[in-house]
Amino acid sequence: MKPIRILALCLAVVVLPFLVSCEKEDPSITFDMTSLEVMASGGSQTVSLTTNYDWTAAASDPWIQVSPASGSKGTTSLTIRVDASDKSTSRKGSVNVTCRDLVRGVNINQMPSLSQTLIIKHTKASFQVPSFTGSSYSGLVKWGDGLEEKYSSTLTHTYTSAGSHTVEINVAGAYSFKLESVTGVTEIDFLQF
Repeated sequence: MKPIRILALCLAVVVLPFLVSCEKEDPSITFDMTSLEVMASGGSQTVSLTTNYDWTAAASDPWIQVSPASGSKGTTSLTIRVDASDKSTSRKGSVNVTCRDLVRGVNINQMPSLSQTLIIKHTKASFQVPSFTGSSYSGLVKWGDGLEEKYSSTLTHTYTSAGSHTVEINVAGAYSFKLESVTGVTEIDFLQF
């Protein structure tokens, strides 16, 4: 009987470490941020991801892109890119990471587009746009003679013909404006501003 006990003991010594090493660790996913606030203009942001197994990532909506889409265990940086929105309401989405049977996500809330339109009719030969106050505003100026330009606070346009002109300024993120001079201005329509 001693040889059987010795054999069983030897077998236990050989098999036990194998059994212990085969125990599976539960999958784990951690982010340095679990939610992102994104302006209507869109943009990219980097999120740190740590997993203990290989993983895959997928965006919930076509207006969200994530890169890379998969990776190995460890820590990596995910780049989340959000397309610009012209919606007047916010939109929500997510990037979900799957690690074995565990799924965790980064929630994305994109702010609504607060596009305002300011229309100014004037009879000036040269016109300087008004200055706006706001946070990270941007816009487009339509001069009324077929030309358009990206808004900047020092933008001035000289017309090739005299007469009445209508300037349309579409901006996002502005909450007030100031005209340097109202000479030659015949009408200001700020009902959509």
